[in-house]
Amino acid sequence: MPGTEYPTWDDKRLRWGMPGLRYDRPLPSYITDPPNLTVKLKGRHCMQTPSDPDAKETLGFNAADGAAQYQASLPLKANLHDDIFADAQAFSDARRGYDAADAKRRVATGALRIGRDNARSWLTSAKNLLLPTLGKKPSAAWAEAGWNEDSLAIPNGEDKLMPMLRAQQAYLTAHPALAVADPRYNYTAVRAGELLAALEFALTNADPALGPIGVEPAEVAADTALNYRRLADAALDRRLHGLYAELEQLLEPLDPRWTAFGFDAPGATKRPDAVAAATFEPLSAGKGKLSWTGATRATRYQIHRQAAGTSGYKLFARTSGETEKLLEELAVGDKLKVRGVNDTNEGPFSPEVEVTGV
Repeated sequence: MPGTEYPTWDDKRLRWGMPGLRYDRPLPSYITDPPNLTVKLKGRHCMQTPSDPDAKETLGFNAADGAAQYQASLPLKANLHDDIFADAQAFSDARRGYDAADAKRRVATGALRIGRDNARSWLTSAKNLLLPTLGKKPSAAWAEAGWNEDSLAIPNGEDKLMPMLRAQQAYLTAHPALAVADPRYNYTAVRAGELLAALEFALTNADPALGPIGVEPAEVAADTALNYRRLADAALDRRLHGLYAELEQLLEPLDPRWTAFGFDAPGATKRPDAVAAATFEPLSAGKGKLSWTGATRATRYQIHRQAAGTSGYKLFARTSGETEKLLEELAVGDKLKVRGVNDTNEGPFSPEVEVTGV
C-alpha cells in the first residue's frame, strides 16, 4: 500500500465531496490505491470483517483508537492511527453519502411518477374531448394531435408522453377553437406546456435550489455514491486485514491489547452462540426452576434478573455448565435471562422469561 499522502489543490484525483476527504488529514486509501472491485479474492482471511456495516464502521474507529494508544510502543509501521482513521472516516462518509443520494433518487422517482400520472390523466381527458371532432378511429388527424395512425392508447413512459404533450401544445395553438378552458378539463395549450415542463423538471433538474433534483442527475449521483461506498468498504477491509496481520507479528495470541484495536485475540475461544430459549417452572415460597437450551462454546452460564418494578438486569446466579438452576427469593413479575460464557467471551442473552406463580 502506498505511503501516507495529504491533499493538495492540484491533485487531479480529488473531487469536491469525496467521502473522507479532509484537507488536514491523510487521503483515504481508496483514493491513493483504489481497490479493484472487479476481482473477487479467493479464500478466506483468518480475520473476517463484520458483514454488518454499523459493526464494521465501529471496528474501523476502534482500530484507529488502538493504534493511537499503541503505535509508538509496539511499534506499528504500516498501519498508523491517521491512516486507519482516514479509511474508517471514508467508509462512514460513503455510507451516509449513498443513503442521502438514494433518498433523493426515491424522491425524484416519486415526483416523476406524479408528473406521468398527471400527464396521462390530462391526455385521457383530451382524447375524450377530441372524439366528437376527430372520430373514434386512428387517423392522420389524430396523428397531428399527437397520437398516431395506428392507436389511440395513452402511453405510460415519459419518453412517449413528452412528445405527445409537445404535439398537443402545438395542436391547440393551431386550433384554439378546440380548447376547453373549463377548470374541470383545463384543455389548453398552456396546460399542455405546464405538464410538459413538470415532466422535464422531474427528469432533468440539477439545481437543488429550484426543488427536488430530477431523476437523471439523481441516478448519476446515486451511482457515483454507490461506487464510492464500495471502494471505501473494500479499502477499509484491506486496511483492517493489514493491521491484523501486522499485529500478529507483534502481539501474543492472548495479549489483552488485541481488544483495544477492536479485535478478538487470536488465541481466545470464540464467543458462545446465543441461548435459544429459556423456560421457567414455578415451585413455591418464592422458588422456581429455570431451564434453557445449551449454547455452543459455552463452558458455564450466567443468569441475570430484573426485579419486578425496577429497570435494568443484574447478575443473579451462575452454573458451571448445567442448563438448569433452582432459584430462590423470586417474586411474581421478575424477569430472567441467561447467557453462555467461556474463558474469553460472553454470548448473547436468551429471550427473557417472566416469573409467575411463585
